[in-house]
Amino acid sequence: MTTTTTEQSERRAPAVIPGPDGGLPVLWHLKVSNFNEKARWALDYKGVPHVRCAALPGRHVHMAKRLGGGTTFPILLIEDEVLGDSTEIIAALEHRCPDPALYPADPRTRRKSLDIEDFLDEELGPSVRLLVVHHMLADPALALGAFVPDLTGTRRVAARALFPQVRRRVIAQFGINDHSLGVAFEKLRAAGRRFAERLGARAYLVGDAFTVADLTLASLVAPAVAPDQFPYPQPQRGHPRLAPLREALDESGLLDWTRHMYARHRGLSSEVPAPDRGARARES
Repeated sequence: MTTTTTEQSERRAPAVIPGPDGGLPVLWHLKVSNFNEKARWALDYKGVPHVRCAALPGRHVHMAKRLGGGTTFPILLIEDEVLGDSTEIIAALEHRCPDPALYPADPRTRRKSLDIEDFLDEELGPSVRLLVVHHMLADPALALGAFVPDLTGTRRVAARALFPQVRRRVIAQFGINDHSLGVAFEKLRAAGRRFAERLGARAYLVGDAFTVADLTLASLVAPAVAPDQFPYPQPQRGHPRLAPLREALDESGLLDWTRHMYARHRGLSSEVPAPDRGARARES
């Protein structure tokens, strides 16, 4: 991954945190998901070496249940814990690896950062997810390229043939209809207005440094923005299908701000490739 600042290119000593059975922490994730990107970014920002296992969307529910983390990803296996929520994952990393910090040292500032994180998780993240899924579903090649970028050959041909069925199932699963889309767009714009009011002329949401609030906001809108530093293929980058989303983000300045946060703070990956990673992902 290309870095653009001295801050990014400085290589800190790896924050060694044990994973299950004395190995490295293992992150089970979906490559395009905004909440999964939130967890990945935290691991990379803190320089925690870890293994990643990507699952196929839809089939990840079975794997999540098997791992004991609920029905959604991301799931982080760390020491003897199974963490199935991006906020819990960041809290655990902050406890085990406090430097570089995502939580401000000042209690009041920390509380504000955590409140913003909670608001964004509840009000913005699900809306962006629904809108991105809706706009991508209109184009099979776009949707498959973003959600299952590793599919090739006969598996991709089969996925393309089954796409109309998958599309109907996803629409039902997410409850995508005119009303839900209208609500999601309003929540996106409301969050943008709140962002603009809070930010003003400052660079960061809380204080004068990058915190969990900034990481959360940038990662949750990332699938719509598709910044260059996003660690996986983003065929939706600049795609006309997502133009309404980009326009809504641009109204409040969120589009450029997110690109800036990625360029300045996304940094190097701490993923450690594992020989069996692909096999494990295919089994999920």
